[in-house]
Amino acid sequence: NHNCKPNDVKLIAHYLPQFHDFKENIKWFGRGFSEWSNTSKTVPQFIGHYQPHIPIDVGYYNLENINIMKRQIELAKKYGIYGFSFYYYWFSGEKIMEKPLEKFLADKSLDIPFLLFWANEDWTMLWSNGQNRETLHKQELLDGDAEKFMQDALPYFKDKRYIKIGNKPILIIYNPGKFPYEKYKEFNLRIRKIAKENGFDDLYILTTTFRAKKYKSKTYTDKFLLDGLFEFFPQGLTSKKIINPLKVKIMNNKFNGKIFNITKWIDKKRYIYPYKANLFKGCFPSWDNTSRKCYNGANIFPNTPEHYKKWLKDIISWTIENKSKDEQFLFINAWNEWAEGAHLEPDQKYGYSYLQMTKEALEELT
Repeated sequence: NHNCKPNDVKLIAHYLPQFHDFKENIKWFGRGFSEWSNTSKTVPQFIGHYQPHIPIDVGYYNLENINIMKRQIELAKKYGIYGFSFYYYWFSGEKIMEKPLEKFLADKSLDIPFLLFWANEDWTMLWSNGQNRETLHKQELLDGDAEKFMQDALPYFKDKRYIKIGNKPILIIYNPGKFPYEKYKEFNLRIRKIAKENGFDDLYILTTTFRAKKYKSKTYTDKFLLDGLFEFFPQGLTSKKIINPLKVKIMNNKFNGKIFNITKWIDKKRYIYPYKANLFKGCFPSWDNTSRKCYNGANIFPNTPEHYKKWLKDIISWTIENKSKDEQFLFINAWNEWAEGAHLEPDQKYGYSYLQMTKEALEELT
């Protein structure tokens, strides 16, 4: 043990900045469209299906209103969340949904640690029930992109709220394998070099365990020049070998999705396994992306606040035992992924339970 206490463990919740008008959404879906447009009209698909998820406290918010972020930060800190991992949508210098992040950066009174999670996937039209996946923004690495990327990211890295390990800002890259390998490698080395030129010891680059099928070995992190991996569940949990789908009576015969028994998986502590790479643990309160993918392969993991707490408590203990003092981080998916049914933010059914369980998981280990 590294003489760590539970209050050294830092819980980071992924944060979606999509809840506001931005030009792409206006162009494709009309004014006023946001995640709420879909979540609010989702209906149950089977007996006992918890839908719709209706927010309380912060309500159906618009992130252009800075008071919303103030309240989110107040809630997060009150219930033991250390920081936010902001999804960052960057396409060769073009940004999408950047307004909330820019407002956050400019307003130092929004006092919570944060990091950037570069969601480097193509931006596709997913809302039209996924039939015609039209690509609206393509992800590619062009010459000079490392410089452009760092020009945009450095003001965040240099912010005193930015989360670092040692003097290395943590940067998450969702899928390093998205780009041609040589181009990616050159980009990776270049952004590290620029970080050093700007007074940092380096960057601390993480990605999800999902594509690192052999995450028990270090070959993947070595190949992609990464400092580590983190669990981004439910990624990787949807194969039959891992969790058995539940048999339920579906009411909508057009529904296309699977329901998984996550509580049984938690009871068996399947989230503890051997590994060799530098690993950070993760969990989620629950997961249900029906509002996005009802007719296109929804995945539903009905959970309970008690099971979430059990899972979180175990991985906090794991973190205390397995990570050095400056690497005591774990990731919760997510703070506000309402369209994926993965939110710590309070809702009508569970109230503040998931937040309360987060706080208890930390306190009971102290």
